[in-house]
Amino acid sequence: MKRLLFVLAVGLAIGIVGVAQGAAKGRKDSGTAYVTVIHQVGKQEIAGGDIKDKVLGRGAILYTLTVSAGPPSTPGASVTIKAKKVTLFTSKGTLSGTGKAVQTINADGTGNVQDGSVKLTKGTGELKGHSLVATFSGPYNGTFYTFTYKGTYK
Repeated sequence: MKRLLFVLAVGLAIGIVGVAQGAAKGRKDSGTAYVTVIHQVGKQEIAGGDIKDKVLGRGAILYTLTVSAGPPSTPGASVTIKAKKVTLFTSKGTLSGTGKAVQTINADGTGNVQDGSVKLTKGTGELKGHSLVATFSGPYNGTFYTFTYKGTYK
């Protein structure tokens, strides 16, 4: 019996070390976020929407945004958008951090976002100690953004 318990304990220890090493490396992750601007507070815009994430499942996302120089006045002009706070809400907890992107607006009011990045490093609930670092891009149809992202979940 002692020998069986020892074998189980060693097997469990090896398994825990393997899981810890896998978590340190991270897992490839990807998903889609559908986002719209909800309202403005001073010079900041509040945007939110829903996500479908390969690792974390369905959830919601909320951004506090600052546009570098206001909306572009000339079609084809670009502005840098910085998100001082990005929060991803899931059934297991939240991840929060920062983000940024470059947005271009077309003459018809549609646009495109490129060079987007998000770094969510503060977790709560079951996501405490976890992070998601990703890049994103996507179109703006005049009403909402459709971002596709790829990154690493740890």
